[in-house]
Amino acid sequence: MNIFITGATGFLGQYLIRELSPNFETIYILSRNSQFTGFNDLPNVKIVKGDITQLEIIEDIMMRDLILEESDFVIHAAALYDLKASHSDCYLQNIVGTQNTLRLVKKMKKLKALYYISTIAVGDDQSFFLEEDHLPVRKKFNDFYSETKYFAEKIVRETQHNGATRIIRPGIIIGDSKTGKMDKIDGPYYFIEAMKKYSTFLKSIPFIPLSFNPRTKIPIIPVDHCARYISLLIGRDLGVPELKTYHLISNEVPTVKQFLDDLNEAFSIKTQYIPVFKNPVHNSVLKLLGIPKELVPFMFSKLSYDKTRTIEELPEMQESTYSAFKGILFLKTL
Repeated sequence: MNIFITGATGFLGQYLIRELSPNFETIYILSRNSQFTGFNDLPNVKIVKGDITQLEIIEDIMMRDLILEESDFVIHAAALYDLKASHSDCYLQNIVGTQNTLRLVKKMKKLKALYYISTIAVGDDQSFFLEEDHLPVRKKFNDFYSETKYFAEKIVRETQHNGATRIIRPGIIIGDSKTGKMDKIDGPYYFIEAMKKYSTFLKSIPFIPLSFNPRTKIPIIPVDHCARYISLLIGRDLGVPELKTYHLISNEVPTVKQFLDDLNEAFSIKTQYIPVFKNPVHNSVLKLLGIPKELVPFMFSKLSYDKTRTIEELPEMQESTYSAFKGILFLKTL
């Protein structure tokens, strides 16, 4: 079998390729850089020069025809993930890029399944439950990343092609569960970096007001776990035509309060974090800690996530628990 992948040179993508490599005859990966050397040790990985923002995402016509002829699976993982990015940048990468990729996918005659890497950020953080196969009606978004990924998933759901459609909604992807390796400061890492920078100061004060809901859960998953579970799903995919959606989130994920308490323990700090709603102190505290304001809505989310099908088809996911990898999460960053 052969597979075509966008976004393979990204953080998740590089783990995913190594999980998939033993199971495929050829892995075609799209890259703007035809000289990318990250997979030189994998002889079945072929670099394909192209760009999802172009109408024809594969530059070489002969290579395009070969991929159209040979692809059994497609993973569309390329996206711009940046909560602070502009609407135009997010729109180009996440919506136009998805439309252009689908234009190619619709021409694949032997395609078994398209795997689209979405995000749990498509859910409405003012709701209480996100079902696997449901894309809620949303009119308000906290950032352009969430907005454009929402509409990109909607486009994928509505597009007809010759294979099955699978939607993967990972939680917040964190570093490697074994090594702690992470590619950038993001999500919970802002708090870890703040703790490393200000631990001496924090040890000198009894409490600090912080905007968060102590009961909000942080839906995280280590990058290596996420890559393994996607690979397992593809390996078990029989091409059943019904659209399927999977929520890839670790078990026993922490609440914001539990995460902050664990962080305090890791750094031997006793400062109490007083949960507050937005007030004049709010922005100054965030600025002091180096935490972008775009994260705040996620710290008040009421959402929980349906994982019924995911656990049924992927029982291994129950092995991914916060308690098992939290030590590495706190001690390792970039």
